[in-house]
Amino acid sequence: MLNSLRYISFLLIQFFSIQILAQQTTLNEDFNTCTGTLPLGWSKYSVVGSDTWSCTNYAYSGSGVVMSGYSGGNNHNNEDWLISPQLNLSGSNSPSLNFWCRTKYAGQFIQVLVSNNYAGSGNPNLASWTVLPAILPTSNSDIWFYTSAINLNAYKNQPLHVAFKYNSTTADAATWRLDNINVQDGTLTLSKKFVNAGQCAAGYTSQPAAFNFTMSNINGTLDIVAPDPFEISTNGISFSSILSFNSSASGNVQVVYVRVAPQVVNKVYRKELIFNLNGNILGDKVKLLGTSLSDDKTLRVFNWNMRWFGEPSMCACDTNLAKLQAVQIIKDINADIYCLQEVVSINQLHQIKDALGPEYDYEVSTFCSGVTSPLSSFYPTCQKLAFIYNKNKIEKISTFGMLASTYPSDTSAYYCFASGRFPYTLRAQLKLANNNFDTILISNIHAKAGSTVSDYNRRKCAIEEMTDTLNMYYSGLKTLVVGDYNDYLEGSHVAGQAQSPFTYMLNNGFTGITLPSKYPNQSTFVSATNHLIDNVVVNNSLLTNYVDSSSFIFTEPDYYISNYSGTTSDHFGVMSYFKFNFPNNIFPIQTTSEQIFKIQNPSSNTLQIFTTSNIMKAKIAIFTSGGQLLSNQEGQFYNGRYTTTLHWLNRGVYLVRCITDSHTQFLKWVVN
Repeated sequence: MLNSLRYISFLLIQFFSIQILAQQTTLNEDFNTCTGTLPLGWSKYSVVGSDTWSCTNYAYSGSGVVMSGYSGGNNHNNEDWLISPQLNLSGSNSPSLNFWCRTKYAGQFIQVLVSNNYAGSGNPNLASWTVLPAILPTSNSDIWFYTSAINLNAYKNQPLHVAFKYNSTTADAATWRLDNINVQDGTLTLSKKFVNAGQCAAGYTSQPAAFNFTMSNINGTLDIVAPDPFEISTNGISFSSILSFNSSASGNVQVVYVRVAPQVVNKVYRKELIFNLNGNILGDKVKLLGTSLSDDKTLRVFNWNMRWFGEPSMCACDTNLAKLQAVQIIKDINADIYCLQEVVSINQLHQIKDALGPEYDYEVSTFCSGVTSPLSSFYPTCQKLAFIYNKNKIEKISTFGMLASTYPSDTSAYYCFASGRFPYTLRAQLKLANNNFDTILISNIHAKAGSTVSDYNRRKCAIEEMTDTLNMYYSGLKTLVVGDYNDYLEGSHVAGQAQSPFTYMLNNGFTGITLPSKYPNQSTFVSATNHLIDNVVVNNSLLTNYVDSSSFIFTEPDYYISNYSGTTSDHFGVMSYFKFNFPNNIFPIQTTSEQIFKIQNPSSNTLQIFTTSNIMKAKIAIFTSGGQLLSNQEGQFYNGRYTTTLHWLNRGVYLVRCITDSHTQFLKWVVN
């Protein structure tokens, strides 16, 4: 009799414990109380193996949970469950499950399941479970991925548990991390998950950008919170740091305007809009970008390996989708010049240029690995280097393949630059505020790939030849070297090589911006960590123009583009900002070696320019020796001479720029 009473008491305790847990009507678990043990209500059960789910500080934010079947130097057979508290969602209109997850190494995907008859403890295989249609990150992608809007409507009328089931074998064992698991009532649909709020000088506000959202079946209050220095508005006029919407907005499209209002000069801001429903932070976010830099004094440079762009058999992707998503990324980042690698289809590159608008143009290398001429039958299918640039900010002087002209007499450069993948170089004039200008040389490189010692040595000899060439022939120009370096600026991914193959360049007049020590645990290669191989390097002349700490790896597309690494690229782009307050180095390299203009020196205030060419007109600009523009006009040549008088000029030395369709030349004018 006594044993019967004890058994009945045990059953009652179990029953009421389950009923108490069943009163949990929502789930918003950030795991920040997860230190040695799981948060209250959460449980884990190991069916096979000794490895189990555990707490971790390496999470999306704060703490999270992690599971791996790899321990003691080996992979193991495991079946391990992480199970939520019991939930009663009967009062919800349209509940959905959302969470952040991350996976690394080869192995099986986790399963996300739901059960209405799990007892709350014990072996979960004794209950009935349904696998939920969760969209999970790419295998071994090692990036945080937001899995959202898993509909729980079919299970809400009975108490339920949500579970995450992990499996591994002795052959492979992936690592899975979870964080910020929540169940929300209703859905939030965002038209954009990234907004570039633009740029403006400190003390001003940018022109607002906008996005739309729709609340469906949401009860209560939805707050949108903007971090400083961003501001938001519903009408584009009155801005604040928070907006609130009640249930009356459910089902209707809402417009939110975003602007940046910085108070600190020369800063780049990357933050997030937070959505808070009835006091619970949702997993949905809008990533933000804004700067306190004046547009007319800033050069924005974006460096991106597009992964066999336009070549379906090599990218293993839908090339039209990849093009559309490339357009979105390029528009979102809003650079002045895009330095691109692995461009195959020139036609699709042209389509990107057209999508950006008539103010943009592009240039493509006439060479690539194993191809030294566009007439080669292999040229249409090889990886090319390219630039897309804004003509309102950049005027092309010339493009060329650095050291390409030495082939075939010099086979060293050809071999070291991946069998002919020479640095594609743009000489450009920058159009700045108040009709000022500056000049810049940009070398776009795609170094030899691979992790063998031979690959390392080819990268090393390539950078040595390029550095010597830059210092010998272009030392007077501000020079930027960007691209896919396929190795690090500090150390190397090649076994046994402690020194970067690019050390020679960094020891001879150049400074690395994207040093791994300044970007710890960051990667430009999607499926890796601590693998910063897409780099930005400047020479000493340009270093003073670099906006300190402005470079960043643009990982946001992995958040707002579904399966980014599978559909678009396996590299993240790198964005950098350069500020030009004064024209500095106004002697660009000539477009031709021929000097077709001459000037009478010295003279009074009458300028006379002579030419033996059949030129009828040219653009004539006159500058002070410091670079201030004094006069800019269309010059008509009669019998090979152009004459103009500037009575107000003082005695001194001036600079005259003559531009025709095919020629740019600077001359010194001495006024006595």
